[in-house]
Amino acid sequence: MDAYQEKGALATYEQDERAKQRRWAPTFPELKLLLIASTGFFIDAYDLFIINLVFPMLSQIAFGRPSSSPSEISLSGGTAKAAANIGCVVGQLGFGAAGDIFGRKAVYGKEMMIVIVSTIFLISPPSVGEHGFSGVDLFTWITVFRVTMGIGIGGDYPMSASVVSDRANLRRRGTLLAFIFAAQGWGQFGASIVTLIVLACFQTGIQEHGNVGQFNACFRICFGVILVPAFITLWHRLRLPESTKFNAVNAMREDKDDKILNADDPKAALQAQTAQDVHPEAIESQKNDSNNSNNSTHSNEKDIEVAPEQPQQTQSEEVDPDAGKPTKHVWYEKLGAFNEFKEYYSEWRHAKLLLGTTSTWFLMDIIFYGINLNQSVVIDAVGLVDENSGSFQYIWDNTTANLIICAAGFLPGYYVAMVTVEYIGRKWMQFFGFLLEGLFLAILAGAFDYLREHTASFFACFALLQFFFNFGANTTCFIMPAEVFPTRVKGFSHGISAACGKVGAIIAALGFGEASKHIGTDNTLWIFFGIAIVGAAFTLLLPETMGRDADIIDMEERREAHAKKMQDN
Repeated sequence: MDAYQEKGALATYEQDERAKQRRWAPTFPELKLLLIASTGFFIDAYDLFIINLVFPMLSQIAFGRPSSSPSEISLSGGTAKAAANIGCVVGQLGFGAAGDIFGRKAVYGKEMMIVIVSTIFLISPPSVGEHGFSGVDLFTWITVFRVTMGIGIGGDYPMSASVVSDRANLRRRGTLLAFIFAAQGWGQFGASIVTLIVLACFQTGIQEHGNVGQFNACFRICFGVILVPAFITLWHRLRLPESTKFNAVNAMREDKDDKILNADDPKAALQAQTAQDVHPEAIESQKNDSNNSNNSTHSNEKDIEVAPEQPQQTQSEEVDPDAGKPTKHVWYEKLGAFNEFKEYYSEWRHAKLLLGTTSTWFLMDIIFYGINLNQSVVIDAVGLVDENSGSFQYIWDNTTANLIICAAGFLPGYYVAMVTVEYIGRKWMQFFGFLLEGLFLAILAGAFDYLREHTASFFACFALLQFFFNFGANTTCFIMPAEVFPTRVKGFSHGISAACGKVGAIIAALGFGEASKHIGTDNTLWIFFGIAIVGAAFTLLLPETMGRDADIIDMEERREAHAKKMQDN
């Protein structure tokens, strides 16, 4: 217990201690955690955006033409592209709530299982023409299993955000969260690379011999190759221990007599309660693991795989509190966490934060997915690819254009955000990100006819738009919900925020094609411009979260409320 008495589950974050911690020198456990979480986001982004590249292949197989237009047939167009995002809403809400109720360890990894099973089904539909299987049947199959895959992808948002922010130290928390989110860029980039490689392998049969049926193999390989990193990531996620902060949440939930809140030093009382929940043999085992890790890395820093936000902590504090003893948490007690969520958001000061994170993510994803799920449509609209060039050449040119835009603007934006987020702050990066997105959307919309005739100018504007998506609101909309809410409601709050974003993505996926068809692509971009300006306004509802410890704030608020309640009685 001594080890716990000198650390604490909700330790006080001293400014001088934080100043000693190196901003750009993650330890081995941090790197391991980042790889586990970021590989999942790589897989998620690959799965979300590969449909943009595979869609022309599916269109060729089903309807005999490689069109990128999502308005060909409602089911085979917008619905197929929106399918994963529809599933994401369910996954974000469900896994976010489960993570707060049952703990990160109990839930993390289950979302990857859903992604793996769904991907196996995605690569297994019958070929069109076999046993009466039609093109519409193919798109129905793809749509159904992209919905189920989306449930797993959606679950990764609140779970990975909670797992990393629970363990991140305040000095570099934003950098770590930005790092795992940046894997989205590599997922989209990887999708383009894989598609080009697969097309190159089948070029002779498709282009020279006219065997377009080989697109059947192409789309299955493009969907299925991601299974390799998915299985590797799953194994590591299932082995990740519970976070110290969630153990502290359980200690507070078990404190029916409010002994912790009544204590002179509630943090000391909380750490003592947390220590009692850990089996001594498990502590000793984890101590040995921690010592071995420190010796192997020759590092003087503590092993912070589980709680790097606390400089004094060691990995021994990361033990599953249920190890070696019967659990004290029965199902009905765990489900009582919903009342905790309701109570927390009954106050306007907390509800305002949720309004800020949900509204900005909703508006951001209307623009972001409206552009990126339909990037091929925009590329087609400005004449960068020629639909009459043949099915293979059309798909090759479309994929190449997507790759260039991703490399030129999409990826750099993530990493500029990662490097600067601890200096600029989250709030102002998001505010000015929205404004700059609006600026380049206005340029694209206002000069649309000119840009159709000047390819280089279009690429420059479109790449800058992608850059400020990620060096801006797309990154901060993910970071801020992971920082502004306390651990006890973080998973569900992040899940609700992300789900609102995906609702925006669904609207964009279903509506972009119809809007472009009826009012033109340029006028659709003007609508996105207006949405970006509104997003900047809603950002003002949020506080700056750089250096914010939501658990300390929550503890003080609960003490004040408890003291007031005692006075009233």
